Amino acid sequence: MSPLLLGMLLGPLFGAPDARAEAPSWERLRVALDCQSQQRVDLCTYVRGTLDGLTVVSVVPLSQAQVVLHLNATSEANTDFVQLRAVADGASGGLSLSGAPGWFEQRVDVDYRLPVDEQRSHLEAPLFRVLAPYLCVVVPDAVRVAVSPPEGAPAAATRTSPWGFSVWGGGMGMWSHSYRNLSVWTGASLSRKTNQSAQSMWVNYDRSITLQPSLIVGSTEVELASDSSSVVGAMTASWNLGPHWSVGGLLRGGHEDPEGQYLGTGRAHVGVEYNLFPSDDPRGNVLAVAWLVGGQGDWYNQVNTLGQASAIFPSQMLVGTGSMRVDTVSFTVDLSARSQIVPFLQRYVLGASLETELTLGDHVDLSLEFEATQQAIPGPASIDASSYEEVTRASYAQPLEMNGYLTLRFHWDNTNSARNNRFDNVENVETTGGL
Repeated sequence: MSPLLLGMLLGPLFGAPDARAEAPSWERLRVALDCQSQQRVDLCTYVRGTLDGLTVVSVVPLSQAQVVLHLNATSEANTDFVQLRAVADGASGGLSLSGAPGWFEQRVDVDYRLPVDEQRSHLEAPLFRVLAPYLCVVVPDAVRVAVSPPEGAPAAATRTSPWGFSVWGGGMGMWSHSYRNLSVWTGASLSRKTNQSAQSMWVNYDRSITLQPSLIVGSTEVELASDSSSVVGAMTASWNLGPHWSVGGLLRGGHEDPEGQYLGTGRAHVGVEYNLFPSDDPRGNVLAVAWLVGGQGDWYNQVNTLGQASAIFPSQMLVGTGSMRVDTVSFTVDLSARSQIVPFLQRYVLGASLETELTLGDHVDLSLEFEATQQAIPGPASIDASSYEEVTRASYAQPLEMNGYLTLRFHWDNTNSARNNRFDNVENVETTGGL
């Protein structure tokens, strides 16, 4: 018997090395997927499906992840601007990955009208690029790099239009023997947007009619039926002076029914804005302050506490807004101060709102919102206390109003990429409003 044949027969018995056993082991890159926002492209489902098809990647809960992949999208016209941001510094809740960049991101523009397969193909290459630095650390042999110009000649620019138009309408109603309600609304908008300027105008009309039995208080009958209507509209225009500064103007006006505040009102303002972020920031981040000055003309349905049936006066507004998203935390703050210029304290509105959303862990999300308004708005000089509609509609002149909202969400989501919208309409049926 030859030595080679003898070795093949006796090798397994005496621990002879097996070529297959000598192959080095490797681990998969553990990725947690964080879908923060998406527009019309089904971004989260496409990315999750692609990750599930990669044998070198495992989609895991946040606490086990080496990399957290955050997905965001904004939109304009027919394009969704998608941002894929990978974070491996431990700040997003996952584990840190030594030797890899703390974060790396890619951006891709996707036309939402394309077929599903084409949308997925546009997202695939940026997804691989954003994961490549981390795969190079965990599974280096899984990455092959090739640098070459894209195939074919550069594509010709697609003809697009900066103009947009929309119309809307809706209504709701309720009918019973003694109680009836009908509300309708309709409107339209026209806009034009480029990288350097933006203009828009819109108008909206709504009406609400409520019929219900009167209330008898002593010997006095209080009518509870109401009929309210309004038509309002606005025009805005802005021009960018650079990456941070812009100038623009604002026109507003409206009319309300006789129980409302205004028979008619018109406001015109021009001003300047500074924004720390560029106008096309991929995550929609904004940190801006704007100051506008102009004038206002009002014609009231009732004489106000200043003895005025109408008023024309100069006014100004200072508006600040900040909206930032950093991985698992988003924060939004809005501050505004509007006033009559002289005298300042005769008419003013100070408003503030704060909102934050936090991902606390694999299964807990927290949302907090608070808003407050302090104002001096001349209300009607006299109110008919027996008129339910006059009393309720005069709430616009209250000096202070505060609202707070807290939402704590516990969730155990399915870990596959399946989506199913069947019976959504059944789930939304009122629980106590009917049969």
